Amino acid sequence: MIKLSPLFSGSRGNCTLVQTDDVNILLDAGYHYKQIVARLAEFALTPADINAIVLTHEHSDHISALPYLTRGLQSRVYAPKAICDVIAQRTYCSEVIPVCSSFDICGVTTDVYQCSHDSIDCVGYRFTCNGQSVASVTDTGCVNGALTEFLSQCNGIMLESNHDVDMLTNGSYPYHLKRRILSDFGHLSNVQTAQVIAGLKGSNVEHIVLAHLSEQNNTKEIAFDSAVKALNSVGLVEGKDVKIYVADQYANRITIC
Repeated sequence: MIKLSPLFSGSRGNCTLVQTDDVNILLDAGYHYKQIVARLAEFALTPADINAIVLTHEHSDHISALPYLTRGLQSRVYAPKAICDVIAQRTYCSEVIPVCSSFDICGVTTDVYQCSHDSIDCVGYRFTCNGQSVASVTDTGCVNGALTEFLSQCNGIMLESNHDVDMLTNGSYPYHLKRRILSDFGHLSNVQTAQVIAGLKGSNVEHIVLAHLSEQNNTKEIAFDSAVKALNSVGLVEGKDVKIYVADQYANRITIC
């Protein structure tokens, strides 16, 4: 069995635990080190138990704890090839392994989805073990058939639902920041995420975690309601056909498999 547990999710920092019976993988390391250690302890883990740290991109809300997590440890660090030099300056490991295509982590097949984001490079990941898959795609501004196809093979997914367009448009953010978030190189809105969810009808997906919510431009209730309406629009019922969860910036008790 393979499981995905968001530890921290949002604009202040992101870190997710992916596990099998034998392997522990951290997807991103973008929150306070001590809080990450405390959350790992709730899974009876320490940083020394982490087999690999897999990074999506170089923004600080995804890598800020990396220097502390890699100090004195043997965890392998994987990152998109274009950012390996940047990541190497933030880690104490001897090598940052470049990600270009599918690769293996201790028997976990890891596939890559190319995101559209205003970073040097940004990817999402799908993790497969013994015929089961979970995936995470955040920090992308585009919805297309490739994204739906990438997610459709999974039992559970974590997908960005960053903002409510009306809240963002009418909010206090400066114009240039609003334009960046709304662009094809920004973040997925609730409406875009709903489009993806509706397109997953007939797929293997049974569990969906809405992630990377903006604290200023979204609420859990609005994001959840948008996702439920997307399911209803294609004749599916939340909690019966597909279960929807909403990840929190600070305190998550979610595990999907």
